[in-house]
Amino acid sequence: MGLLRRSMSLVLCLWLMACGSGNNDSSTADVDSGNVELSERESLLYSRTLSQVEAAEQAFAAIETGEQDNITKVLNDIRKLQYNYNEKSMNEATREYCEALNERLTLLKERAKEFSSSQTVSTAANPRSIAPKASAKPQLMEGKVSYPYYLEAGDMLYYTIEAETSATVDIYNYDKQSHIKHTVGRKVTDSLKINYSAIYLITVKPQGREYVSVAVDIKNENRGVARRPKITSERIACNKGDFGAESFDGIKMTNIFEEPRKFTLRGQIKAAFSGSARAIVAVKVPAGATNILYSMRISTSEQPISSDGRFHENLGHSYRRIEVFNIPVYESTRRSGLIDMLLDDNRPLREEDAYCNMYVFRNQTQAKQFQDGTKSASQLSYDVDYSTLGTQSCNGSIPVNNSQTIYLAFENERMRYANYLWVEVVAVAPKKEYYKTEYKIQ
Repeated sequence: MGLLRRSMSLVLCLWLMACGSGNNDSSTADVDSGNVELSERESLLYSRTLSQVEAAEQAFAAIETGEQDNITKVLNDIRKLQYNYNEKSMNEATREYCEALNERLTLLKERAKEFSSSQTVSTAANPRSIAPKASAKPQLMEGKVSYPYYLEAGDMLYYTIEAETSATVDIYNYDKQSHIKHTVGRKVTDSLKINYSAIYLITVKPQGREYVSVAVDIKNENRGVARRPKITSERIACNKGDFGAESFDGIKMTNIFEEPRKFTLRGQIKAAFSGSARAIVAVKVPAGATNILYSMRISTSEQPISSDGRFHENLGHSYRRIEVFNIPVYESTRRSGLIDMLLDDNRPLREEDAYCNMYVFRNQTQAKQFQDGTKSASQLSYDVDYSTLGTQSCNGSIPVNNSQTIYLAFENERMRYANYLWVEVVAVAPKKEYYKTEYKIQ
């Protein structure tokens, strides 16, 4: 039913676009003879989002047809796309018009998500996958690939590995956890007589990102052609030094607050009599942390929602899922690719009628002056790069830059209405993680 609804919405969108006509009014853009009217801001937002969606659809189509190699970037770009329109100021026809584009974007995101799931088996949902098989057809490799085989005593293993430049080829007895052969070359042709029945690994590591063909043949004069059991693989965490252990640059996440910091910002008029229009949240930075991630939800309602207090848990769940895709999980850059993905996956619900100013201070004295109201933000030195005026509910990342404490400051500049805020913070630090692939006979 959801897919049918999206299809009907898309048809409605296309019909409205075909029937629409503009006018010269600078304040509104009439899209459909007065039935669908977008303000100038909403019209620009719609046009920009439509262009982004069309470009993303073309890139995704190139992935599906095999014409696009940079799969990770395309999927990340689709994941980041958003369309936040203010439906409260719209009539029914305009809302349906904008909803059609939103449904189109949602459908694209679902297709991209399904594609990602089909490419990599999640250890949480389906821990075992069929191990990769060799192919004489050239395959694009950019890292080590292991091909497992269950071989009987008396088998003869023949293999030919051919790379564009050079490749390292190793043979292991997986059951015994022992190394048997090591060869390096552009074309490696060799054979091995099997003395013991076990799972064996042919490991190929190209010199760089290049095409490599792997041809394998197994013969046994005494057994003839016999059916061999399939081998399943599972990627599991392990310790440094374990057989087959590979290191990855990961992150350690520390929850700063036991529960969300909840506070009320009074409107300017009410603050003159009771309460305050300003608040400071001090974040003590753990040793080794390079960034703090925050989730700020702002509302005009005092009622919490089910997602409050689960920021750290949701980040951990997303991180475990992302690990499976072998994405470079930590980058020592100002905006880490992993951090962007984690925050985008856990974006809080926006309250369209609630907003405030958020400032980032790194000096205790200035933070206190702001909180006491002795100086305004314009008179103080706050971090412009990570402060936002008139922000709605949002997530964000702030680099530590050797600060022991970071002060998140919030101010309600509205005259009458109070705002209710829930703030959660997680600190991240780089760490080495180790994984290995475990093989079993199915």
